[in-house]
Amino acid sequence: MASGTGPVTLLGSGNSLGVYVPVMQLSRQLSGRGISAEVCVLEDLYLDHIKQKVPAYKKAFHQSFAVAKKGAELARDISHCLDSSKLRRLFEGWKREGRTRFITATGFWLPILEQYQRIIGSQRLEVDCLHLDAIHSPSYLVYEDIGKSYHHIWFYNPACKGMTYRIAISEEPPVPLGMREERYVAHGGGWGIGTYPSAVQELLEAGKRLNVLAYYQEDIKPHEQIQYYMNDPKWSPWVKDESGRMQFPPLGRIGPDQSPAYRNRQDYPPLFDVIRQSVAIISKPGGYSLMESLAAATPFVFLEPFGRHEAANADFWIKQGFGIWYEDWKAQRYSMDTLITLHENLIRALNQSMDYGGILDAAQNNPKIR
Repeated sequence: MASGTGPVTLLGSGNSLGVYVPVMQLSRQLSGRGISAEVCVLEDLYLDHIKQKVPAYKKAFHQSFAVAKKGAELARDISHCLDSSKLRRLFEGWKREGRTRFITATGFWLPILEQYQRIIGSQRLEVDCLHLDAIHSPSYLVYEDIGKSYHHIWFYNPACKGMTYRIAISEEPPVPLGMREERYVAHGGGWGIGTYPSAVQELLEAGKRLNVLAYYQEDIKPHEQIQYYMNDPKWSPWVKDESGRMQFPPLGRIGPDQSPAYRNRQDYPPLFDVIRQSVAIISKPGGYSLMESLAAATPFVFLEPFGRHEAANADFWIKQGFGIWYEDWKAQRYSMDTLITLHENLIRALNQSMDYGGILDAAQNNPKIR
């Protein structure tokens, strides 16, 4: 992509932390380099009555993985969800500010960008479309005929051997596996979906100690081998802080008979600190979770995937030597030697991969390799 000037607009969705978090991290990186960067979340354009239903959908998906998987299969055009007056105000603001440079992490923004392109006329938009899954995610499949002229950034390309890009999360080097407490972090992604509760039960029976992310109070079942964490239930991805900035979800450690003290960071979600200190991630194969696995050099033990795109993620990670299916690891009696090998492979890949730092860092412009 040709290098340009002017503000960069990052397009995400609060509906998925795997979309929200990477654009937030890129906005922090760009701002740190003196580049004006603003994050827009899709839900701010929704009709109010549709936006208000999001928490109910989230809980339904959390309670039933079958319902969640059906929802992924039914991904469709969201134009009917958008408020035309909110869209008009957005386009007026973009045009007034001369916004022509965009990074999107979800395909649901593509028809909105096409509409804005028609409004501004001949001046062409520069758009980086981030693909955080190994194949097209449902949001990009819905609009596969749109945005062919945009620059598509593939982080995990099954046609290539090795990584293409990564998103830097922390400047801290990975903690050597031998220096970590033997705890396993188990979660269900941003919405808490998947088969992780049954894996947690099996691991407890095997005597393993766990860091478990809870999503609702009823998820917390006190056990001497579990340390629970929870994102602040009052946090919302589309509510800004006192300084007018969107935030990462604050995280609290859940202790017995005390209220959690939720804390936050400006550079990355605090859950990443837990991942850095754990010896494996046990979860469904979400695209951004792969990014955390690489950045922390924490091996990934894969549970049942959420759709074809997540199945492709697991297949890619396993072929690279970075992860293993849970059932295979269980058959190895939860081998620590396997995790050590995966960790060493991740360390090598991290040192060789290219950092995608935003729209100015497309490979032909300013690659940063470390």
